[in-house]
This record gives sequence, structure tokens and C-alpha cells, in this order.
Amino acid sequence: MTSALELFHPSAVSRAQVPGAKGVELRALREAFRRAVVEEITGPMVTALYVLVRPDQDPGPRLAFARAAAHRAGYTVAEVLVEEAWTEEPALRPRLAYALTLMRQGTIHGLVAASRIDVSPHDGLYEAELWRVRGAGGFLYLAHDEARS
Repeated sequence: MTSALELFHPSAVSRAQVPGAKGVELRALREAFRRAVVEEITGPMVTALYVLVRPDQDPGPRLAFARAAAHRAGYTVAEVLVEEAWTEEPALRPRLAYALTLMRQGTIHGLVAASRIDVSPHDGLYEAELWRVRGAGGFLYLAHDEARS
């Protein structure tokens, strides 16, 4: 059985999720981007689930956590994207690149992830990815908030 801690930390390498002032700032940015998209959409909010896992890791628990968050938010899930290309640089992940393409095409409006670890535990990379997602016309929604430890 997967512990709650494992849900938020898919790798021993990526245990740097830092709560506090920067987490609050990043949450505010992410939420501002989400609100901007929500205000533009008149129909259902269509999303993709996105989780980052090690190649030997079962994505099921993280996907279930993200799916439950999407359901609570009232979002439709049109795609399920499991990223096994374990790299700290989000720009090099093929499933994330595909998600951005779907946003640019208007197929989905946003991504729902289990936690920011699915994007990056590093503040600078995470913030840059928030801007890339918004630049593609979308938003990121997290099941586990940046500002919570």
C-alpha cells in the first residue's frame, strides 16, 4: 500500500517541496492563472491528468489522487498523461510537451496533477513551467497545494 508521503514524493531525488513564503507566492500565481482561464471558458472545464513517476512506479495512486481533485473541482478529464521520462527539467518531458500542445489547440484547458512535484520541486523551474502552461492558454490545478507541507 502506498503511504500518503509517497503520493507527494515520487522519488527520493525530488523531496524538495518547500512550504512557506515562496510556496504561498507560487500558489497565488498558479491560482491567478487558473482564474484567468476559468473566466474565459463558458462550457465544461476540460483537463488532463498529469503525473510524473519513476519507470518502476505504479502511477495508479497518484492518478487516483489527481482524478479525485479534478472531480471535486468539477473538471472533465479528457486525457491521462503518465510521464516516465524522469528528468528534473520539465521542458524535456514528452508527455508534458504533449499537454501544452493540447492546450494550444484548445483540446484541454488545464492540467490536474497530484502535487507540484509532478512539475518540479525547484521553485525556479516550477515557476517557469507555470508561465509556459499559461502561455499555452492553460492552467495547472494541484490536488496537494504548494503552501502545505
